[in-house]
Amino acid sequence: MRVHLARASASEVPAGDGWLAPNETQIQAELRFPRRLADWRLGRWVAKRAVAAALGMDPARPERIEVLAGPGGAPGARLLAGGRTGPISLSLSHSGDDGFAVAASGDVELGCDVESLEPRSEDFVADYFTDVERDWIRAADEARSLRANLLWSAKESALKALGEGLRMDTRAVEVSASLDPEPQARWLSLRVAVPDGRTFAGFWRIAEERVWTVVAAVPIRWGPNVPQTELDVSL
Repeated sequence: MRVHLARASASEVPAGDGWLAPNETQIQAELRFPRRLADWRLGRWVAKRAVAAALGMDPARPERIEVLAGPGGAPGARLLAGGRTGPISLSLSHSGDDGFAVAASGDVELGCDVESLEPRSEDFVADYFTDVERDWIRAADEARSLRANLLWSAKESALKALGEGLRMDTRAVEVSASLDPEPQARWLSLRVAVPDGRTFAGFWRIAEERVWTVVAAVPIRWGPNVPQTELDVSL
């Protein structure tokens, strides 16, 4: 199984609605606030790109992919034409005008997140991180903000993979991550211990003053021959 990553900015979202599926058009009509509408459209656009890559579809036909929120609020995708009935795994996130999505053709617990590299207060660190994570964050000097945002983003990814989101206490999952003096150079590994005793694998990187994370309930391998937009997932 291969997990496909997609990134997009708000400026890349088409101005018209021809790329939306019929049910998406109906939902869009109910969105009254401009910021909410822009974020929703960005989320659908980047999610369709990831799903199209995962299914080997023509990216020029995004209207054939429907992305709707499920009962718990997590996004789900289905193909409206082409006869495919198998499961599609999907996760999406956005920060400001940047959208991020990961998708796989198959059933796998999968999550992604993108966060701005912004200062995090001591109260934030005390409220949302485990003792081990707090010590790791506080041990840093210049990298304190990076570590806090990295762990927060990885937690968000893991909670999405679990299907819980922020309904679950963020301290219920614990993140450990590898560091690099130049993190923008490549994807780096991370691991997340989850409440049922499993450990989720993941990767993270810094780009455009944001931290990007991907987490899955199966081993993820990153190799020099894998394109920048893909992660190789071994079941």
